[in-house]
Amino acid sequence: MGYLGQIFATISDDEGSRPSNIISVVDGNGADINGGFGGKFVWLTATFHDNEPSALSQIAIDIQDAQDNDRSDLASGTGGQFRYLTWRTDGDRKITNVQLLRRKDQVSSDTLHGLGFQGMSNDINGGRGGDFLHLVWKY
Repeated sequence: MGYLGQIFATISDDEGSRPSNIISVVDGNGADINGGFGGKFVWLTATFHDNEPSALSQIAIDIQDAQDNDRSDLASGTGGQFRYLTWRTDGDRKITNVQLLRRKDQVSSDTLHGLGFQGMSNDINGGRGGDFLHLVWKY
């Protein structure tokens, strides 16, 4: 499997167009990023490779008022703020496994580590309510 190379969003009006290779969800709690918000269906997929220097070391979510036409909005069709993936490759440790974590309660570092993960993005649903939704990863 190697190192995480990139994450892509698949956005569709049709639930039946869900990709077969989506990023898995801890506990199977729903992979549609917009689940519970209406709008379009949004799923995340990832690519892996063996090139450690270009691998991802950190993932975050940019939540902003301005649309960025060069990136895929994870909140597509819901109105409100735009949500975009961003990442870094310059860290000392590289991501080897990534999953989504959806919870009703805020996720603590104890919960994260108890599930066997070492890193976590900010909340994809930050500022719009609903479940807490994070990308979580192992190095």
